[in-house]
Amino acid sequence: MKLECKEISISDDEFGCTIEFLQEKEEFDGNIKKSAKEILASIKPYILLQRTYGEDEFEEDYYYFETHDFDKAGELKDFTINIYRKKILITRNNEIFEIAINSNNIEFENLKRALGRIANKEGQLQIYE
Repeated sequence: MKLECKEISISDDEFGCTIEFLQEKEEFDGNIKKSAKEILASIKPYILLQRTYGEDEFEEDYYYFETHDFDKAGELKDFTINIYRKKILITRNNEIFEIAINSNNIEFENLKRALGRIANKEGQLQIYE
């Protein structure tokens, strides 16, 4: 699967770390009178990586992967992330997800840091600059 990323959203707080790669910039649609079918049809391509921190030292962190193809969503285990200046390759369940990115130096540094938090214990992270 290939994704041409136009927007990157990073959230990192006391509850966890989430990175979302969007093929199109999000625009709010105030029309709440859509059917479920219309809502599903309006979902644009994206990839989401998430690590939710355990609530205490006895609870494990949870790692999650999601994309607009809901059949590929699920727990994130035994994966690799290869970061290049212009793309990111995520290998999960023997499938490669390629994300083309165009970020400035500050965004790229923030992205590397956040992907490091996501990979942590469950995945492997390689950075090629």
